[in-house]
Amino acid sequence: QIGKFAGIAFWLLLMARAIFPALLAPNGQDKNLLALLTSSVVCIGLFYGTGLFYGERTHISVMEYWRWWVVHLWVEGFFEVFATTALAFIFSTLGLVSYRMATAASLASASLFMLGGVPGTFHHLYFAGTTTPVMAVGASFSALEVVPLVVLGHEAWEHWRLQHKTPWMANLRWPLMCFVAVAFWNMLGAGVFG
Repeated sequence: QIGKFAGIAFWLLLMARAIFPALLAPNGQDKNLLALLTSSVVCIGLFYGTGLFYGERTHISVMEYWRWWVVHLWVEGFFEVFATTALAFIFSTLGLVSYRMATAASLASASLFMLGGVPGTFHHLYFAGTTTPVMAVGASFSALEVVPLVVLGHEAWEHWRLQHKTPWMANLRWPLMCFVAVAFWNMLGAGVFG
């Protein structure tokens, strides 16, 4: 177990080594997007680490509790914020979206998670005998979590369509298509079928 925790700690330190100099630089720029990226990176490591709180001899009820944290709070919550913020950071750095649009999409993603993260897990309570209205609230909040990433992907796609205006865009065709595909498949998988 200690080796697994050391791996997560090493990942967090590696990310901190790259992010903190930019956060502490006195350049006078808006650092809201970078702060959101930093907090989402930390939460990714911490909440994924909850999956290490059980072992082979742990009682099934304790194991299911921590599995719930990893599957529903990490995957459906912090990972959405991290994915949106990381792609927003990349898109704004490449000039595909404005810094303001990237920050707004990331703040919307974080706000949706903070306001609707717990109600968003209610759609998983079907087997516990939860009533239909409660499950409908959960499904609605869960479907809303992908909206900021889809909006960001659409904005990047619109800018990418203007690729013939600048020569450097041709060199980034496949990475950009990958990021746009992430937004599309996230919308289809989590938003439509999720």
